[in-house]
Amino acid sequence: MALDDEFEDYEEFLRSERQRRIQIYTLLILLLFGVGLVTLWNRVVVTIHSGEAGVLYRWISGTDMSNIYGEGLHIMWPWNRMYVYNVRLQTEQRQYSLLTQGGLPVDLEIAVRYKPDLRLLPLLHVTVGPEYLDKVVFPETEAVLRRAVGQYAPEEVYTSRRGFLESIVVNSLTNVEDRYVIIDDVLVRNVELPPAVRLAVERKLTLLEEQKAYEYRIGIEKQEAERKAIEAEGIRRYQDVIKQSLTEDLLRWQGVQATKELASSPNAKTVVIGSGKDGLPLILGGDR
Repeated sequence: MALDDEFEDYEEFLRSERQRRIQIYTLLILLLFGVGLVTLWNRVVVTIHSGEAGVLYRWISGTDMSNIYGEGLHIMWPWNRMYVYNVRLQTEQRQYSLLTQGGLPVDLEIAVRYKPDLRLLPLLHVTVGPEYLDKVVFPETEAVLRRAVGQYAPEEVYTSRRGFLESIVVNSLTNVEDRYVIIDDVLVRNVELPPAVRLAVERKLTLLEEQKAYEYRIGIEKQEAERKAIEAEGIRRYQDVIKQSLTEDLLRWQGVQATKELASSPNAKTVVIGSGKDGLPLILGGDR
């Protein structure tokens, strides 16, 4: 009996040990699964937020060129990878030190508004990659800026920013959009010249404004002189017409009419002494 009891105890011990090992193994498996799930969660589950789009790279077949993954939750194999792009309109600023016409330096602060072409996002990913801003947008913009600014004098760059901005935008759109990036606008935020150059430019601009004001005053004086000459010519012609129309008979008749009006005036006192020139009476006196 004692031997049977010992055998049963031993079997009970083995069963309990087996159960304990199963529990340990199960716990280890769950623990490893949890660690693996946490570790690979970002590789298995990808969240694409609003304003973003994804391009999937498969370990076996490469980049998925036929699908563009929109916002939402996406599940994939951990050996694949999802590249997420911001497809909203974005603005980035850079500063450049460029040379104007004549070799004088100028510092420009440029803001570029851009976004990747959503329809061609897989092509952008394959040909350029996520670093397209530093690989394409700003290098192309800088090249266009250097060519454009080199055609202008410092005072033109300093004052006529919008004038050469149009050519920059057009050239940037042509060069960069071929690389699957849409350039919305290129803005010149600030223009800085070296102090000595800036003072010289400001002095030159001041002299130009003074010259324009002087030329304006000269123009006004010329117009006034022309007006007076025209007025004098009109007066001369009027006098010539009057002289031609004033005959001796007309003057004598007007003298007689004036004498009658003076004689009939209640305030007039008339004294006629002899006769005046051309037979008209000579009138003296009067209250007024």
